[in-house]
Amino acid sequence: MREEVILAFVLIPVLSFAHIIQDDVSISERTRHSFKYACSKSGFPDSPLIDYVSGTKLDCMGRKIEVGDFCEKEKATDPYYLRAYVDKDKQEVVCVSGKKVLFKYLCVKASDSSMCSSEALKACTHIKGKLAKRLDLVHSSFVTNEKGIKQLNCFFESLPLSI
Repeated sequence: MREEVILAFVLIPVLSFAHIIQDDVSISERTRHSFKYACSKSGFPDSPLIDYVSGTKLDCMGRKIEVGDFCEKEKATDPYYLRAYVDKDKQEVVCVSGKKVLFKYLCVKASDSSMCSSEALKACTHIKGKLAKRLDLVHSSFVTNEKGIKQLNCFFESLPLSI
């Protein structure tokens, strides 16, 4: 019995992060900006107190900002802008650009049903808005992996403009 409890404590944290099994990005650039700069450029220049809210949000003196909106403006001319996140330890907003994203997701929990019960195209289009904003969706599919678990596969890259 004791061994089962110890095993449960070891496996539960591992399984809780098992949904995303691959998020490979061919990164061409990471630009970093201070919290103060991000708040100022987002319309809140007088923000002496800036707090981390989440991996994608800051609190600029009581006004919350999405760092993705900030990076969208900062990287307006970058055709490869992908996503933004908050680096809590360095107190910076990071804007990520890249030319390809390969994303794989395991459908293992009931909470995954909103993404895993829809069409692969719809699910990957949703992922594109979060992780590969300015790239084109090249491939979307559901497969069953070797363990019999449904898996979403999405591939994004920058396609040449058609003439």
